[in-house]
Formats: sequence, C-alpha cells, structure tokens
Amino acid sequence: MNIVTAMRTSDLKWMDSSSTGQSQSSTVPSSTSSSTPWPTPSSTASSTPWPTPSRPTTTRSTVTFTASGSTTTGSTFTPTFYSSSSTPSTPSFNKINILLARNVQLQATSSPGDYSVTITCDDPSILPYVRANVTEDSMLVVTATTDCDVTIGAYTYQAIHLDSVSLLSMTSYLYRGYELKLLSMGNSQIQIANIGYDLAEFTLVGNSTMEISGKIGKLTIISRGKGFIDATRIETANVNATLAGVGSLRVKSTANMNLIVDGTGNLMWCSPKVQMDVTYDYRKKNIVYQC
Repeated sequence: MNIVTAMRTSDLKWMDSSSTGQSQSSTVPSSTSSSTPWPTPSSTASSTPWPTPSRPTTTRSTVTFTASGSTTTGSTFTPTFYSSSSTPSTPSFNKINILLARNVQLQATSSPGDYSVTITCDDPSILPYVRANVTEDSMLVVTATTDCDVTIGAYTYQAIHLDSVSLLSMTSYLYRGYELKLLSMGNSQIQIANIGYDLAEFTLVGNSTMEISGKIGKLTIISRGKGFIDATRIETANVNATLAGVGSLRVKSTANMNLIVDGTGNLMWCSPKVQMDVTYDYRKKNIVYQC
C-alpha cells in the first residue's frame, strides 16, 4: 500500500439500495377521470353509496406510479404525483436512485417547489412496467428499462445512486447545494459540469467513466473499479483521493492534496503547493505528478 496522507474514507452504506425499502403500492386515480369510483356527493343528498375518499396527509409518503395513473403521450410517460390536495403534484425530493434506465438527465429548476419526472421509452408497451416513486426520506426511485430515457428536474441534488445506467448527464445548469454524494455501481458514463457545492463525494465501484467540472470546497473521490475519473477541471482547494482498483484517476487542487493508493491503477495528480511534500518513495510508476 502506498499512502501519501492518511485519510478516513466514507462508509459506502449511505446509499445501500436495500435501505430504500419497498412500500405498499398505491395508485390514486386522477380527479378528472370519468371512470373514477369516487363521485363527489351532492351537498343536498341525504345519503351517498360511496364514501368520500381521504387523500394522503403528507406529500412524502411512498406512491407507486403506473401508466394508468400518468400522462402518456406516444412513448412518453410522465408520472402523476398526488399530494394531500385533490390536484396532482410532485412531492419534493433531493435524492435520486436509478435502478435501471438508459440515459438519465438531471436538470435544475428555478424554484425549490418545482419538481418533474419524465420517462420516454422506445416501445410504448413498456410504459405499464415503468415505476417511479418518492420515499419518505425524499428519495426518487426509478425503475425503467434499457431503452428508456429519464429526465428529472429538481432544485438541488444531495445524493445520486446509479445501479444500471448507460449515461448520466448533469450539465445544463449551475447546480447548487451544500453537499452532494454520488455512488455508481455499474458501467455508466457520467458527465457532470458547472456544479457548485461546499462538499462533494464521488465513489465509483464498477467500471464507470466520469468527467467533472465546477467549484467544490472539499472534494472526495474514491475509485474501486476499472473506470476512469477526470476531476482536473474542478476548482477546489482540498482533495481527498483514493485509488483502490485498477482504473485511472486524475485530480487537481490549489492547496491540499491527500492521496491513498492501494491498487494497480494509475493516479495523476496536480497540486503545486504540495509538490515537495511527496517524497521520492511514493513516485511510483502508477503515481504521476503532472500540472
């Protein structure tokens, strides 16, 4: 093991897929549907054969969306979110868990109250099997197929978990927030640009490739697979980098650089103010200083 500066790596259990749980499915019909079994009773009627339904009292209860409770246009599926009111709305979420999809695009909304999810599939017959729900801890969980694209809009993102995703794009806007954590378990292509966070942690367990740019106060990167990470376009003063696999990692900081190398991959780093702090013993073939 080659250690430049000791650091304590983060526990990967923060986004264990088993923690999301499986809540009871609930499909709420639209209030505008003509086939609804819940007619509104007349104020003058002495009795009604149908009791007045009660809606959920919280916008963060788990709801499972199906094509029958959604807006479907061609091959596009927009989940319908129900709140305590009779008007469909989107409950707030700041964490994303994509279990299966092809391309995922994360967009930023202008208001903290604006959220959206749209799933587009090549084959419309797949839509009844698409699932999207928001858990009680404000996590959006999406299960689609490998020929479905997902577009998500939220004001900020705190956590992103990718199981099986071909492409994750987060490049359209300046993202804001205090802390962002990303965990990729598969073989994804990840493009993140123009983000702005005080703290950010990116962990690649599989064979994903990732390119990042923006401004981060303190950056933590952990590479445990065969993938490639380029974080040289991140403007940051503090970097904690761990290379534990056979992949490739490139990092850059303006002040502090902590490196842990316990693998056979290649680590290229740049930090002019700490160049002399790295002794000759650590200048191995797979640890290269380049600015």
